[in-house]
Amino acid sequence: MAMSIRSDLPGFKVANARRALVGLPSPGDYRVVIKALRYRTRPSLSALCEFDLGRIILRVPEPFRPFDELVYFNARRKRGAGMRFSWVAEKVRFRTRRDVLRFLYCHEWLHWYLREVQGRRSGAETACDRVALRNFRRRQVTVEDAMVALRGTRMQPLPDWSRIAA
Repeated sequence: MAMSIRSDLPGFKVANARRALVGLPSPGDYRVVIKALRYRTRPSLSALCEFDLGRIILRVPEPFRPFDELVYFNARRKRGAGMRFSWVAEKVRFRTRRDVLRFLYCHEWLHWYLREVQGRRSGAETACDRVALRNFRRRQVTVEDAMVALRGTRMQPLPDWSRIAA
């Protein structure tokens, strides 16, 4: 199934987006929208999966320049009372728009997959970052690649009230 893509990013055509996202799994009938992310001091990562509208929005920093971002992909609970965690992060260099698009898409695709395919809650941020981190520079990414990152996570099914069609 071909991805439905729209680019609202000036100077960035749909053909460019298709080339950047080739080899990644399809989000079913969801539409992928690429928009500009304006920033004041430094570029960052921003994306959104809108379940009610059936679209994945990927925001590319504009003007684009290579940047580093800390990606938190795991947490380990600290000893003692309370819910305290030690976060595990990796610094990632985003050299091109393609890197940003592929990372954001892998992350948001897993949110889509968890909710729409598996019927689970989609708020597994560290698992989504783990999938994106492991796969965004690979040529081909499959559902099985994403499942490797989900091993050992405890995600709950969606409550019945959230399955009501809008």
